[in-house]
Amino acid sequence: MERLQKIISARGVASRRNAEKLIVEGKVKVNGVVITELGFKTSPDADIEVNGKQTTKNNEKFYYLFNKPRLVLTTMYDPKQRKTVADYFKDLPTRVYPVGRLDYDVSGLIIMTNDGEFANFVMHPRYEFFKTYQGLCKGKVSKQQVNQLLKGVKIEDDYFTKAIQAELLNYDQEKDQSIIEMTIAEGKKHHVKQMFSAIEANLMKLKRTKIEFLEVDDLEVGRYRELKPHEVKKFYGIYQATKRKEDIKK
Repeated sequence: MERLQKIISARGVASRRNAEKLIVEGKVKVNGVVITELGFKTSPDADIEVNGKQTTKNNEKFYYLFNKPRLVLTTMYDPKQRKTVADYFKDLPTRVYPVGRLDYDVSGLIIMTNDGEFANFVMHPRYEFFKTYQGLCKGKVSKQQVNQLLKGVKIEDDYFTKAIQAELLNYDQEKDQSIIEMTIAEGKKHHVKQMFSAIEANLMKLKRTKIEFLEVDDLEVGRYRELKPHEVKKFYGIYQATKRKEDIKK
């Protein structure tokens, strides 16, 4: 027997947090009965409906690395009918959803999966998976500004944050544009944009080029590839190593 929200998440319907919200709102049925109790446990093979739709018991897991274009929402549905990441995954045998978020006007890498357990620990701020971004800025960004990202800056509500790595990759004198690469291990809303704002850099475009060891390489914008088994295992390895360190500290 397992908690209902865990089963829903494992079936790729929603993250565990969103599954809890659906349960509380009375949108989940188990064997035809509406369940609103978060502590409810049932069999992993139970018949479960979410929003009136039967969920699949297919236990096969799918993992994809997607190079999201700009002006695409990191959500499975938009009431305003704007383009979402779901539009790129319509032909799959199961529903996959994004691991974390990437702003509407930001391009780059995001993982898509139907594995709720995997998504939960990769998204959790506790495990600090590294993400690397490249920002195109108007004007020349100085060495002092880049160093400030490494020393740390304050963003919303006086939250102090700093980059793990930051450097000026290129300055195009003719266009008067700088490319700054930065790696962080946090993920607050508009986090990277606020860090650029804190050093008074005029950010024009932003893209995510790397998630831990996964790099954009030759993956074209709007395309995706399946993660290799050893890549998925590597994420679990990082997770387990971090978890062990935490357990030792306790």
